[in-house]
Amino acid sequence: MAEKPREEKKVDASRRAVIAAIGGLAVGGVVGYLLAPRAPPETVTQTVTQTVPVTTTVTQTVTVTPPAPPPQPVAKYPRVKLANISELQPKRPVTKQYAGVNVWVVKLGERAVGGVGPDGDVVAFANLCTHMGGPLVYNPQTNCAVCQIHYTQFDLARGGKVVTGHATEFLPQVMLEFDEKTGDIYAVGINQLVYGKLSNL
Repeated sequence: MAEKPREEKKVDASRRAVIAAIGGLAVGGVVGYLLAPRAPPETVTQTVTQTVPVTTTVTQTVTVTPPAPPPQPVAKYPRVKLANISELQPKRPVTKQYAGVNVWVVKLGERAVGGVGPDGDVVAFANLCTHMGGPLVYNPQTNCAVCQIHYTQFDLARGGKVVTGHATEFLPQVMLEFDEKTGDIYAVGINQLVYGKLSNL
């Protein structure tokens, strides 16, 4: 009976040695795994091809020139004597008729746009306001025609330009010719449509 305990001691020692060896191997494997150099993780590249329909709009600019309108007959104004320079007193308009329109002929006493005569100061204008056809009066101090409805003022020395008021168009000016030999003043046309008319002729 004394031998059995010796065998058990030997077995226990052998077992311990085996377990220690296995444990050492396990620890060595783990340490070796952790210390071993590693390759970088693999990168996976995937190419995806996708077809997308594309619509392209092309815009072209084309210049179209409309055909010219057929030539219209040019209205010919009559050449009509309105006054003689000897009849005109400075800053006193004389009312005359030209192409069915009442017009003023006036010697302004200062050189004027479209003026005729020795001093270039004789002008003629239709005497209806271009805003609503109101009657005009002449202001000799300013050489302006003044509408009696809304008080628009037209500067007769500057081609009938609107000085103030509702009107947006110049006063229609009568184009004049001057005969130096006789002193006669002739109307030969009107530079724009007179208020209330579809045609000046």
